[in-house]
Amino acid sequence: MEVVGEYEYSKKDLIGHGAFAVVFRGKCRKVPNQPVAIKSITKKNLSKSQNLLGKEIKILKELTELHHENVVALFDCKETTHHVYLVMEYCNGGDLADYLHAKGTLSEDTIMLFLRQIAASMKALASKGIVHRDLKPQNILLCHEGKSNPSPSEINLKIADFGFARFLQDGVMAATLCGSPMYMAPEVIMSLQYGAKADLWSIGTIVFQCLTGKAPFQAQTPQALKQFYEKNNNLVPNIPPGTSPDLKDLLFKLLKRNARDRIEFDDFFNHLFIRQQSPTKASMYLCALTRVKNIRER
Repeated sequence: MEVVGEYEYSKKDLIGHGAFAVVFRGKCRKVPNQPVAIKSITKKNLSKSQNLLGKEIKILKELTELHHENVVALFDCKETTHHVYLVMEYCNGGDLADYLHAKGTLSEDTIMLFLRQIAASMKALASKGIVHRDLKPQNILLCHEGKSNPSPSEINLKIADFGFARFLQDGVMAATLCGSPMYMAPEVIMSLQYGAKADLWSIGTIVFQCLTGKAPFQAQTPQALKQFYEKNNNLVPNIPPGTSPDLKDLLFKLLKRNARDRIEFDDFFNHLFIRQQSPTKASMYLCALTRVKNIRER
């Protein structure tokens, strides 16, 4: 077993890897039944990204102080001669990308349940003045009680991977190109200055993918996507017929090409689609009333 402070892991228990790190399932040595995720970062891989790691650790520590149920917590951070280890909360349900791959598309009820949790995590980030800048299904982790096929209401979402995140004070704009092109806001991929609303575009893209199984605007390469955004000032997502008016309204407001026209954070947090009990139950109730009315009129 490899030992990291109060934690340990086996290299056999690999659960993920990225450009700079590998992640293992580990455990607390004092509480063996408490699983953790241990992110092992090789220092020689960092070079130019050393600053990125420092920012991620700082941001994770800031967010861990909130003890928020929709943000992955950082338990410990250790440094050796050749590695940096981040010991984080373990999520047993994989990520949203895996979930979407298995399900194809999601019902509006499920989208509402998941989006409500994503919105709650965004509130937590906003309270600390943090912009994620790399929101995508791969960075949204799922936790549940260990059932083989949990229902959506039993799944807890947690935002993870803050390698590209940064503190962004009110009114301060960033100009760094980062994130995953398909989920990047137009202002980011076009290398313009951008603010926190870039995360709202990413959320709109994720929601659209949950609903339809694909991104709202696509191209073969990041460069082609950039050119597409530059040529089209007014982008309108092709929302499937039958989508509830509230979800349609939210998608139109999230997927505005110009960030100034995009929905404000407070309006997003308080949008009817997120706040209502259940969109499809409401529509089912209306359909049932219509059927009863039609039967009575016969």
